Parts: sequence; C-alpha cells; structure tokens
Amino acid sequence: MRAMLKIYKIFLVSLFSFVYAISLPSSAQQITLMSYNCENAFDTIHDVGKNDFEYLPNGNRHWSRWKLFHKLNGIGKTIMAVEESRPVDIVCLNEVENDSVLTWLTCNTPLAAVGYKYVMTNSADVRGVDVALLYSPFTFHVINHYSIRANTSTPTRDVLYVSGVTLSHDTLDIFAVHMPSKLNGFIAKENRCIVAKTICSSIDSIYNVRKNANVVVMGDFNDGPKSKVMKNEFSRLTDLMAHEKQGSYKYKGVWQCIDHILVNETLLPHVSSSGVMANPMLLEEDTKYGGVKPYRTYVGFKYNGGYSDHLPIFARIAF
Repeated sequence: MRAMLKIYKIFLVSLFSFVYAISLPSSAQQITLMSYNCENAFDTIHDVGKNDFEYLPNGNRHWSRWKLFHKLNGIGKTIMAVEESRPVDIVCLNEVENDSVLTWLTCNTPLAAVGYKYVMTNSADVRGVDVALLYSPFTFHVINHYSIRANTSTPTRDVLYVSGVTLSHDTLDIFAVHMPSKLNGFIAKENRCIVAKTICSSIDSIYNVRKNANVVVMGDFNDGPKSKVMKNEFSRLTDLMAHEKQGSYKYKGVWQCIDHILVNETLLPHVSSSGVMANPMLLEEDTKYGGVKPYRTYVGFKYNGGYSDHLPIFARIAF
C-alpha cells in the first residue's frame, strides 16, 4: 500500500511539473540553477583504488547506511526548498562519490517526486569524489555531456560539461566544477588556474561553433571573488555571487563565498535573481565565533547530524 502511495505521489508531482512547464509562454519560462557542495556524500562500500576508508562502517567516522540516508534526505529537502512553487531545474552537486549515492538521492528522498535525471564524472580524485548534474527532464533536455580532465600536477575532479535545451528552445552550455582545494598552498593555486584555463579553452571552442552561446560555469571554486582565478582567468564571465553579503562557507568565523555561478554576456541579461540560500534548517549556532554557521555532518570526527559545511547558491534565468 505504501509503495502504491509513493508511486501515486511521484506521478502527481511529475504531472504537475510537466503541466507547469508546458503552460508557460516561451517569454515567461524560467530556469532555476543551483549549486551545492554536499560535503563527503560517500556510500558505505569501498571503491577499489580510492582513499575512502574513513567513510566506511569500520573507518574513523563509523559511517553507516543510516547516516548516509539521513544526509541524503536532508540534501533532497534542501534542493526542494529552493523554489516554493516548482522544482529546481538544474542542480550542480559537488563531493558525491558515485552512481549509488545519486540513485538513492533521486529515488529515495523527497526528490523522488520530481523525477530528476543525472549525469556525472568519473574523476581521478584520490578520495573518489565526483561532480554531478541533476536536471528535470520536463524542463531541460540534455543533448551532450562529457568530462574534461585538466592537466594538473596532482589528480583532481574532472569538469563536467553538459549541453542541453530549455523549453524556450534556448541552448545552455553548462560547466559543473569542483576546483582543487586550498591544501598544498601554491601548488593548489596553480592547479586551480590550470583548471580555469582548460574551461575557458572549452568555452572558446563553443564560441567557434555558436557565437551567441549561453554559457554557465558553476560549482565550488575554492576561491573568493577577488582571487586571481576569479578575476583574471574568468574575466570574460560575470560572477553572480561577487557582491553577495552572505557567504556560502564559514572558515574560522569569517563567511566566504567560494561557490559561484558565472554567466557570459549573452546570458547575463536574462538573469532575474541570484543568491545564497541561508535557510534556517541549514544553519546552527556558532558557539565559538558567534552568529551561525552551516549545519555540517561532522565537527572534527564527532557526528553532528547536519547536511553540509556549505550553503547552496542559486540563480534564476528568465528567457
């Protein structure tokens, strides 16, 4: 009986999403983009060749299926909370381990009612985390997708390129990224520059085919808006998070915006709003530095029960 009710619910919400999509005139169609670092969304099974041992049941964090499912359910609720009247159309996810995690996320959380599809990378990252893109097939049709591997000095996450068409027949070229972290200092900084140059080279290739392409680069850049990578390497793109007062990540009591959504000049006039989603369910009291901080899964090695150490960011585009 419960299974039948779940199927019925999925059918109703999917039908609502479809009717909503086709009922809008092309001039009023909106695409909502979202980016969210999921902070170590690992399953409980070892991936051969990957250093995922601390997120195993017998690892230092005593990771379990219950903790995983609790986390994914929270991520699902977070994605559903971005828009009140309709599902988010396209979601960039960072730090997801594999297909098993995404299958559970899209089929066994509140997201099951939406019918999201997904594509993801299979990176050389030593821990095994990857980049994924969820999308609603009712509002975004994927034409092509592939991974882009930058020639960095140490392995990192691949860039995920996805090209697709919206209901208004506009093509979006999306680059989902998770730049190298700030560990290893100068080397990591140079690697972020290499990844950025690789993305910009791919964008130039798109312009050679479609001069007025709509380009989006989004994800965790591990750099603020005033960094060398953001100001120099991505100078031809507009950072929608550049003037956000609310950061997406808090480090030693200071809010920083290291998650970004970049758009090109063609797409910029269509951006209707953007920002950081600081929903109360994603925050907890910061007893050390004051104020609030992201409600993360672990504090050190102590299980905290939250969802991520990042806040999600979003942008609405009205074609």
